[in-house]
Amino acid sequence: MTRWQHISVGHQKMNLILYNSKYVNLYTYLDPIFDAVPEFANFYYLVTDLECCGSDDERLSGEPVVISGFTLHEIIQKDEVQFIWGVFSAFNREPSIPTELPSADGNSKFWEGSPTPQIKNAMFEIVCWDSTATLFIGIDHDIAAKLKVRYPDILDLDQENGRRG
Repeated sequence: MTRWQHISVGHQKMNLILYNSKYVNLYTYLDPIFDAVPEFANFYYLVTDLECCGSDDERLSGEPVVISGFTLHEIIQKDEVQFIWGVFSAFNREPSIPTELPSADGNSKFWEGSPTPQIKNAMFEIVCWDSTATLFIGIDHDIAAKLKVRYPDILDLDQENGRRG
């Protein structure tokens, strides 16, 4: 049992931010994050507000994009994609596209209180923020524990927001 396993309590969700970490060479590369949490490949993602470099893969073109986690993982393993901006809203099955799309660029709600996924039925969000931070909104404690093993200096976003507020 790792020191993080004891924090898994019910279905309580948490928010984390990967920023200013000595364990990250370049931010908003999702490949090492998917390696740390293999379960991320099991979801479908509605990808919105996407700006990236390092890939010409047609499966990431257009907006919004619905993509399986396995396909997304395949793309980020093949290409060194840096997602400058983007919201990856996770679902257990292929989602329908809502009329209001999640956004990252200019969205100040991430920096207030305890943010929640922007789509009501989303399991969680992975948000690439201006190529300088990766936010995990509404993740469960098991996923948080795996991220904390890979990135011991990952921060609790809600606590950081409390310090700013």
